[in-house]
Amino acid sequence: MRDTLVLNASFEPLSTVTLNRAVVLILTDKAVVEQSHPELRMRGAAVDIPVPRVIRLCRYVRVP
Repeated sequence: MRDTLVLNASFEPLSTVTLNRAVVLILTDKAVVEQSHPELRMRGAAVDIPVPRVIRLCRYVRVP
């Protein structure tokens, strides 16, 4: 599995997540794809999205 870098809304790196978790965040509109693999795509019955390398959260998360 490929890991995906997660950025805060302010573009600060937070962590890495699995590809499955990254796709869930994108499909629930909690994150947007900032960078993706150029030739890889994930296809489903109603979905066709690029495989993300880097995603950015839509809301800012406070880091202690």
